[in-house]
Amino acid sequence: MRAHLDGPATRRTGNGEPAVRGRAARLVRGRVLAALLALLVPVLVLANIGLPFSAAGIKEISGGVGILDLEPRDSAEGVRQALDAYGEEGRERYLLLLATLDVLLPLLFALTCALVLAMTLGRAARWLWAVPAAGMVADYAENVVLVILLTGHPSPGPAGLMPALTAVKSAAVMTDLLLVGVGLVYAAVRRIARSRSRAAR
Repeated sequence: MRAHLDGPATRRTGNGEPAVRGRAARLVRGRVLAALLALLVPVLVLANIGLPFSAAGIKEISGGVGILDLEPRDSAEGVRQALDAYGEEGRERYLLLLATLDVLLPLLFALTCALVLAMTLGRAARWLWAVPAAGMVADYAENVVLVILLTGHPSPGPAGLMPALTAVKSAAVMTDLLLVGVGLVYAAVRRIARSRSRAAR
């Protein structure tokens, strides 16, 4: 009986507080997403093409050999060959990239994807945050191994771990992007359906 009385009364006398809280939450999420994108996009651009120690800068001085983050090798020997091709200057640039922009990039990407999923899929995304988190962990693990290899070259080090770590990271990133795309389509379809429902009343 109480549940029956409380429900309608709350809706009638709540002065729209639940709706206000919902709008406030959406506004905060939107601003946080805008801030994350404002950080992510420049970091992504600089890490790839904007600086001497970017991926493009390293590739330029290594005879066209790309960084292992973006152009992985399928064996430990392939990893060592890439490290040789970078030369001393290329390895120093790579270390600088890992110590600066590549510290921010995995975190910003994971947070952005997790927030977009929460905004578009709602409760359905309750456990999907684990996918961006897994990609971030794999990315940082890959970076740690890279630092060991770059600083210890020509010692072989844990080169054999690189193909597996890069594969896990790449799979997580692709899954993130797929889920974000699904979320955006789902949110767009829901918005269209709500608009049609209001128009039909």
